[in-house]
Amino acid sequence: MDVKLGICNFCFPGTGLFAPQLVKEVGLDGMSVEYGAYEKGYPLSQKIIRDLYLDAQQKYGIEYANVGCSDGDFLPFHMRPSDPRFEKVRKAHLDAVDAAAYMKIPVVFFSNFNASLVQTEEDMEFTAKRYQELCDYAGEKEIQIGCECPLSVEKQLELVERVGKPNFKLFYDSDNYSFFTSFQQVDVLDGIYPHMLNQLHVKDSTQGCIANAILGTGVSNFQGSIDYLKAHQYSGWLIIENLYEKEDFQNVSEERIESVKEDVRRLKEAVK
Repeated sequence: MDVKLGICNFCFPGTGLFAPQLVKEVGLDGMSVEYGAYEKGYPLSQKIIRDLYLDAQQKYGIEYANVGCSDGDFLPFHMRPSDPRFEKVRKAHLDAVDAAAYMKIPVVFFSNFNASLVQTEEDMEFTAKRYQELCDYAGEKEIQIGCECPLSVEKQLELVERVGKPNFKLFYDSDNYSFFTSFQQVDVLDGIYPHMLNQLHVKDSTQGCIANAILGTGVSNFQGSIDYLKAHQYSGWLIIENLYEKEDFQNVSEERIESVKEDVRRLKEAVK
C-alpha cells in the first residue's frame, strides 16, 4: 500500500494542544484538524487559529489531511430551517470549507452520528440537501466532502446517489460498525469501497466501548480492514482515532504518549 499515516489532532494527550509537534515526535506524516464546536464558537473559523496551524505545519514539516466537523454528534446535520440555530450552523459548515481552502487542505468531512444519524426519510432528504450545497460550494475550491456514518451499506449508497455530486465521498472507520451496529466491518468496507475517500480512520475497542484499545488488541477486526485494503492496493491516508485520554489507556501506560507510540508502531508494522 502507498499510504500516509496520521492522527486526529484531538486524540493526543492534552486534547491536541501540542498536536503538530507530537505528530512529528511520534513519526507520523500528518493529522486531521478539527473545525470545532458550536458552543465554543468554532475555533477554526478564526484566521489567527488557521495561521497558527499553518505556522506549526511549516515548523514541523507535517501535512494536514482534512478538516473534521464532529459537531454533528450534538447538533443535527439534517437540522430543519425552522431551528433557530440553522443559519449559524449552515454558515459554519460552509466556513469549514473556506478554512480548508485557506489552509490548502483537500478534504472536509462531517460526522453523521447521534444527533445527526439518519433515521427517517425526511432526515435522509435534508441530509442529502445539506451535502449537495456543501459539495457545490467545495467543488469550486477543488475540495472533497466526506460523510462518516454508521448506516448500512445500502443506506450509504442511497445517500451517494441522492447527493449526486462527484466530490461527495464516504469516510470509512475500522471500528465504528463493531460498536454502533451489528454489521461486520469488512462487509461495510467492501460495500462502500468504490465510493470512499482516500482517507479513513483506524482505531480499536474492547467489548462495549469505543476507541479505547491499542490497535489489533480489540474486537474491531482491525487486521481484517488492513488486509482488505492491502488486497485492493489502497492508496491514501490511515488516520488514527483512538482516544488516548480515556481511562482505559492508563492501564497501558501512565504516560499516554507511550500508547500513541505503540499504536504508531503497530500501524507501521501492519501496512508493510
